[in-house]
Amino acid sequence: MKLPPLVFALGYAGLLPFIAGPLWLTAAPASAPAWLDPMWLSYTAMIASFMAGTLWGLALPTAEGPNGLAGMALSTGLMLLAWAATALPFPQALLALGAVFVLLVLAEVWRERVLDPLSGYFTLRVSLTTGVLVCIGWRYALL
Repeated sequence: MKLPPLVFALGYAGLLPFIAGPLWLTAAPASAPAWLDPMWLSYTAMIASFMAGTLWGLALPTAEGPNGLAGMALSTGLMLLAWAATALPFPQALLALGAVFVLLVLAEVWRERVLDPLSGYFTLRVSLTTGVLVCIGWRYALL
């Protein structure tokens, strides 16, 4: 199965909120509202959980086997880590969510090798996660 262009367009559109927060703080820090960082962090955690959920969905066809069960457990663990990261103070939450995104890429490496690969999906996930990690690093550099 080849991914339709809409998947790529929506994926890259999802990077816009990641870019918006650090860009706002870089371009006009005095005008940044108090809600910017909490909202940005919530979006980051939500997307990390969503990406963990895609791993769940890709593991479902093999759920009765050990690889499918491992994929579902991995997905659940990553979602819980993303959620737990939101309980940390801002700088630590930022680093924890960055670690979750790194773990998501490692989970994708595993999924690509063990579960049924989708044409172009791994490349899309790695490029989007790279964009997310750059934005997390950018935001961290602004502390």
